[in-house]
Amino acid sequence: MWDFQIIVFGVYGAAAGTDKKECLRWLDEQPSRSVVYLCFGSRGSFSVSQLGEIAKGLERSGKRFLWVVKKPLEEDGAKPGDEFDLASVLPNGFMERTKDRGMVVKAWAPQVEVLSRDSVGVFVSHCGWNSVLEGVVAGVPMVAWPLNAEQHVNREVMVGEMKVAVAVKEREEDGLVSGEEVEKRVREVMENKEIRDTSMKLKHMALAAVSDFGSSTTSLANLLHSWI
Repeated sequence: MWDFQIIVFGVYGAAAGTDKKECLRWLDEQPSRSVVYLCFGSRGSFSVSQLGEIAKGLERSGKRFLWVVKKPLEEDGAKPGDEFDLASVLPNGFMERTKDRGMVVKAWAPQVEVLSRDSVGVFVSHCGWNSVLEGVVAGVPMVAWPLNAEQHVNREVMVGEMKVAVAVKEREEDGLVSGEEVEKRVREVMENKEIRDTSMKLKHMALAAVSDFGSSTTSLANLLHSWI
């Protein structure tokens, strides 16, 4: 079984208070384990074409969703958090057609708080290690979608060792993850009891690791003692 040695975890940022409250309030109104949360880290931008495929997959899936969208890669000099018009980078009519079951937010969401909501049933992640740990601690099954560097290694751990995720596959012809693939993987994780059960088991292990006498707490205490 995977051994937790968690010393520090969590990613925190800043956002307008009203935006944060709206996002969390919306989640609190949704049924238990019904929402797909999609967020790809502080630098997880996609092309407009890939955003279109994600939108298509979410719409086809029929699932509720909270999707954090950053400024697309095609726009020269785009930086995470830059202002842009959501309607201009998503398929025509997408937001209107899905308004009763989805929310799209720009640039940032309070991820730790989002994942802690009972309504979140799936986390589509870029496999950054902080995000992986946050998903594990929240007990939320994941769809692994690595973008850069060590995230590909993290995916193998999530899928092969921890068994809390399934991985998306890119199309050979253009390197995009198709809408059909997004739909398939979201449904697979949402409906897979084994992955859900494993995720909850690792959640309890993670919480035990940071308890008063847990492995993480003990390791940190030993480290501090060695410095004194």
